Amino acid sequence: MVFRKFSVKTILFFITASLFVFYNTYTLAAEQSQADNKVASETTDEENDDDDEICPEDAEETDEYDDNEDDSFFSFLDTPQQVISSGVESFAQTMDEFFSEDRVFYNSSGSYLKFTLDTLFNENGSPVVSADFRLKLRLPHTKEKSRLIIESDTDKRTDNKNIESNQKTAKDGSNLFAGFQTTVEKEKSNWGFKPSIGFKLSKRPDLYTKLRLNWQREFNKWSIHWNETAYSFHFAGSGLDSSLEFNRRIYDKNLFRATSLARWTDTNRYFEITQSFSMFHTLSERRAISYYVSSFGISKPVHHATYYLIGANYRQRVHKDYLFFEIIPQVLYQKENDFKSEASLTFRIEMIFKK
Repeated sequence: MVFRKFSVKTILFFITASLFVFYNTYTLAAEQSQADNKVASETTDEENDDDDEICPEDAEETDEYDDNEDDSFFSFLDTPQQVISSGVESFAQTMDEFFSEDRVFYNSSGSYLKFTLDTLFNENGSPVVSADFRLKLRLPHTKEKSRLIIESDTDKRTDNKNIESNQKTAKDGSNLFAGFQTTVEKEKSNWGFKPSIGFKLSKRPDLYTKLRLNWQREFNKWSIHWNETAYSFHFAGSGLDSSLEFNRRIYDKNLFRATSLARWTDTNRYFEITQSFSMFHTLSERRAISYYVSSFGISKPVHHATYYLIGANYRQRVHKDYLFFEIIPQVLYQKENDFKSEASLTFRIEMIFKK
């Protein structure tokens, strides 16, 4: 498949987004350098004052503890930094936590509230504003195994690399889902099972059941995640979502991820297939960026691509541990538009509360 040349708008769009990210990175590096120099000078003064009371080994341990307390990799994580950064699986978990991936919501053991507000700018029309929220409450007297879940339509969610892209779904309306989820798993097991039941709250309420099965394991320098979700709606029918994910840590600050997704529904009677490759890069404890390329296709009448997506996601923790801001430039190539480039820019504000 040969794509047409990028339009002038597309080129200017990416130049502007890149300049913004590089400017923030340069500013952060300058601020961090000044802070490091200040901390180094203060540490030297303190060590000189305390030489008679603390031996060098104790001083080193004390400094390390303070760094973990004040400058943890991502301070909002419940797990200590020295554990989170120990291996590829832990580093992948860190990235998922920071970018608030779907897996974090479903695997969280406590209560979780997430609200997202997107403003989408594209070449074809006026800005489109969309909102999304997810709520999970831990139920008492259930040995922390059951949760009440309320969320907007998962099929319309504006995830960047999901089976649907943001540009295709931002204009669609959202339904509401409310249900109960329980967890069946053993400690130190690679398997997890999460059945749930609830209602799709729309003009025509629809009872649903879902069975989520997940498996994960580290193999050599890779971590592997396999997820199966079977679901059935009383009116809308049934389906199956499958995903297979490979993660590999590259040096200290980069994570490579390859994800394969497939969906089958008895209403369409064909597979929707997604293949994406991502690279995550940490800029600081408050900033990170991911780059990705994805292809989307269906199996009817034969396997073929319906659109391609290229994009980036710059995410910054703005305030404490719950307020985030994102800039998401993307270029979409759709078969229905003869694979012409369609550029877009999304600004996202996200609030996350968990306990």
